[in-house]
Amino acid sequence: MARDEPSLALPGDVAALDVETRRFVATTAARRSELELRGAAAFTVITQALIDLRADLRIVDLAARAIGDELDHSAIYLALARAYATNDVPAPRPEPIEVPVYPGVSDDGQRLLQVVGMCSINETMACSFLELCLEGATAAPVRAGLRTVLEDEIRHARIGWAYLGSPDVGDAERRLVSDWLRPMLRAQWRGWLDQMATLPEGERIEHGCPSAAAIAQAARASLRDLVLPGFAEAGIDISNALGWFESGGLAS
Repeated sequence: MARDEPSLALPGDVAALDVETRRFVATTAARRSELELRGAAAFTVITQALIDLRADLRIVDLAARAIGDELDHSAIYLALARAYATNDVPAPRPEPIEVPVYPGVSDDGQRLLQVVGMCSINETMACSFLELCLEGATAAPVRAGLRTVLEDEIRHARIGWAYLGSPDVGDAERRLVSDWLRPMLRAQWRGWLDQMATLPEGERIEHGCPSAAAIAQAARASLRDLVLPGFAEAGIDISNALGWFESGGLAS
């Protein structure tokens, strides 16, 4: 069954915005709609990984619900794109994604690292990105949509942290995460850089579209203030990853 597109009551002055602003916001929202579909595909992988790991049912349930959440997010952004656009915006189609592979790691180790990379790292960074968007947004429907997405992404990040803190993760698993933390952070950061490189120049802060430079700054702060401390709290040795971060690894 197709998911209903959210109904947005945008202020009447949207039609009065200049064409360039409307295109900027519409293009950005349409791009986010596509990315959220990739998120749905990713959480399909994460849910199966948690099932295979025989994780606590509550954690599996959060991951399974995240698939639908990401589809809803895609619909929210598509509705925004269509509201701002001056022409037709086609709905994105789901596509297969490339699942990270960690050479020399056991099947269960692969699953653990996939959960950690997607949830503990990527979704935590996504929360900081959405907080940045909300800080400057003044258009009420945009704020409402961003707030809904942020509330869900906070739960999605908790999937990784909850699994790391569960009895299923012992010393051997923590050592594995410690060994792979630096390359995982590097890969996630490169992915974010690739996405930021596709952004149009400029910003429309009041419509939830900060600049690439502002997004990069928020992403760095997220790694420093949330991701790395979170791993340390979970008993992961972050010394190697922290050294990479403090030595300017994000510049490479």
